[in-house]
Amino acid sequence: MPDDFGRYAKREYERRWLLRALPDVLDANRPTSLITDHYLDGTRFRVRRLIRVADGKTVWKLTQKFPESAGAIDRVVITNTYLTQGEYDAFHRLPGRALVKRRWLLHLGDDDGGGGDRYGVDVFDGPLTGLITAEREYPMYDALRAAAPPSFDGIDVTHRVEFTGGDLAGKCFADLADLVDATRRR
Repeated sequence: MPDDFGRYAKREYERRWLLRALPDVLDANRPTSLITDHYLDGTRFRVRRLIRVADGKTVWKLTQKFPESAGAIDRVVITNTYLTQGEYDAFHRLPGRALVKRRWLLHLGDDDGGGGDRYGVDVFDGPLTGLITAEREYPMYDALRAAAPPSFDGIDVTHRVEFTGGDLAGKCFADLADLVDATRRR
């Protein structure tokens, strides 16, 4: 695979954790956004509808996301195209697998207003009810590798493909129950 993925693609460096519960500092009744993903069968594409809870604004996107090299699921190449609702509806009619979640943004170490560490905490709905994950993006791969674990209770599943969106789409919690239990016992 070439090192240059084109001027419209960017690299994303991210870590992911499996959580037992929503972190206490978050209000369970106040997610930041509601997300519905539709992973298109036989492709590396998904269409996303993201509704911001605060103002009801909706964003629709077509996203291509793939590892920059085989097995490098912590280093992905991503390209986004913003869509109209009609364009989203057209893509959404294609065969695919659904993933529905509520997302909270969690800022840790932000006592001085400098930003701190920002995590997306996802509580899955529908067939994946019971699954909670957190993820954090880093500006560079070296920063990802050097980062300390978060202060909330979570198990690092960064290198487990089973916890990526494309792999979770179309599954139910029962499909993952043994894996979740085994991961949490570590």
